[in-house]
Amino acid sequence: MKLALVAAMCLCLSACATYRQTLVDEKGRTITCEAAGKNGFITGLYLRRAFEQCIADAHSKGFD
Repeated sequence: MKLALVAAMCLCLSACATYRQTLVDEKGRTITCEAAGKNGFITGLYLRRAFEQCIADAHSKGFD
């Protein structure tokens, strides 16, 4: 039982996170926001924040 718990915890800490979204403006131009890397407690938070900031920047430039 303990071995299974340790294995599950290691798997969660070593997983990867990938965020990707392509946005298009009114002229048909595209921009892709992407963030990928190991999904640890801290790293996952920074990846998500960087991705969300890219999306916010793109929206402010007219991309949807």
